[in-house]
Amino acid sequence: MNDSYEIEKPASDLNFLTIGIKYIVLFIVLFLASWIAIPLFVSNGRPTRVNTTAELLFENPLWSSLIISIGVITWFIYRTRKKYKFGEVYKIEFNDSERKLEIKTINLANNKEKDNHYDYKNLSYDFQNKEDSLFGKQRILKINNYGRTVHEINFDRTAWCRNERIDKLIEKIKTGHNNV
Repeated sequence: MNDSYEIEKPASDLNFLTIGIKYIVLFIVLFLASWIAIPLFVSNGRPTRVNTTAELLFENPLWSSLIISIGVITWFIYRTRKKYKFGEVYKIEFNDSERKLEIKTINLANNKEKDNHYDYKNLSYDFQNKEDSLFGKQRILKINNYGRTVHEINFDRTAWCRNERIDKLIEKIKTGHNNV
């Protein structure tokens, strides 16, 4: 039996130029913010209680600002690369006759589609209900193949929240369909 869940293909206006501009602006803002923040670290409290880390940052403001900015930018680039490497999931199909999960993704940076096929026996799922003051309630599904996360879907922050059968999909994941 095949059971399919699908949303419309996500579209993006991002390309490598807009991503590059975004990170250049972010680098400049972080660089300038760290130039302002470093003296504030040192001047906080009495001068006798200056810690050695703040003193090192204050003595080398250019290098400190560069390291802080490059560190944050590297983290953002890692997250973006990971997101575009895996792509955005727009179709999930459970093929019970072949015991395979078929996931279709689209890379929003270059609009290339990819078909992924996984055996039920190698799959595991991590379904998380999170709630915080910034993003509110979130239902996040992590699909693991051989224990490594291959897809991550945030149902409440993507078009998946508009799928009429989303509750059935979540129930199917929670009950462990691949153990049948």
